[in-house]
Amino acid sequence: MYLKFVNAERMVAVLQLVKRHLEYHHENGELSLVKVEIAGLRVKRVRIANLPLEIPDRTIREALTKYGEVKRII
Repeated sequence: MYLKFVNAERMVAVLQLVKRHLEYHHENGELSLVKVEIAGLRVKRVRIANLPLEIPDRTIREALTKYGEVKRII
């Protein structure tokens, strides 16, 4: 199962609250220990092809911000 949080602070708070593990009680009485961890938060490098050089970095940053934080544009 994946959970998506609206901000990183809330995610960290939940991870600290559950101490990275939860117990799941199956209907048959079996107990499973479920690992809770961060998934898919690596830095990703994005290349944009065929973009005119005169487009300001600010415009590119604004367009990409809806997908996550833009660290730098080179």
